[in-house]
Amino acid sequence: MPIRPKENMRLVYQHKEPEYLPLNADFQMLRTVEPGFRSVIHEGKPATGIHETDWFGQGWVYEPAIGAYNPDVNNYIIKDITKWREYTTFPDLDAINWRAKFEADGFIQDDNKLLLLNDGFGPWERAFLMIPMNDLLCALIEEPEACGDFFSEVADFKIKLHNHYLDYYKPEVVRLHEDYGSGGGLFMSPGTWRELIKPHLQRIIDNITSKGILYEHHCCGYMVPLAEEIADMGASSWNNVHVSNDPFTCKQKFGDRLAFIGGICNGQYLDSDSVSHTQVREHVRETAEKMLPGPGLVIEAMFRNHPEREPVFMEELLKCGDRHYGRSRPE
Repeated sequence: MPIRPKENMRLVYQHKEPEYLPLNADFQMLRTVEPGFRSVIHEGKPATGIHETDWFGQGWVYEPAIGAYNPDVNNYIIKDITKWREYTTFPDLDAINWRAKFEADGFIQDDNKLLLLNDGFGPWERAFLMIPMNDLLCALIEEPEACGDFFSEVADFKIKLHNHYLDYYKPEVVRLHEDYGSGGGLFMSPGTWRELIKPHLQRIIDNITSKGILYEHHCCGYMVPLAEEIADMGASSWNNVHVSNDPFTCKQKFGDRLAFIGGICNGQYLDSDSVSHTQVREHVRETAEKMLPGPGLVIEAMFRNHPEREPVFMEELLKCGDRHYGRSRPE
């Protein structure tokens, strides 16, 4: 009898080869309350309007084209990083009755899936949600002390927030979203990251792993210069490995220390207007043949423009998994 999808996915996080093809569907995901729109304290529930305000006071605007909210680019609330405490107030986590909130959510755990807590914004991402990116990048150089102070405060907040979820739900994995690069490179030098962000990320990771929970770092842009260092900090996995990172080379170099969860395929190519179903299948086969051998890998792709291609992608991926592992996924 095959092991359950949860146990199969555990092998991925242990940097071992799973018994059969693991899929993103093998996760059961919880989300932290951020962005915490005041009209709906839980992120998983739909917001009520086009314009919302999060619990830090930052405005958001719903964009139908992507089906998601983005910060209001006409009103980033922090105007001066050296005076950030004057522009925003961190939510009072002690004022929330967490047990009542969690019980009201009615969450039922699925014993067949790996429970993952997803936190959408780490210290760096929380900063660029409230400060224009160009201003923030300049501030890293011009006002490093103020930036470090802000990142430290966010880390304290995250640790406190996480602990409520970890103590109540006891997830096996915590994923923190911290995009340190675009598709073309890092937003900052590795030295700047080490000085201003790494110490505070380390405290967040240490809090998670000290409880026997796995830490997963999300960066859907370029992260190669930092990846091994983040593994050394205690991360077990990297979520959404974009092709700009050359996933095959990364896996050969450090795939025994850092599992790759998601991405891998060239999503922009697969979702472009000119690609045929035949080309989708060819790309999946080429990617699977290179990437499936060895430990720790979950392949996925997103189809925003052409959702009709997702069944084609999945059918071909399942065929590749059956061939490589010598067995099909359990029904």
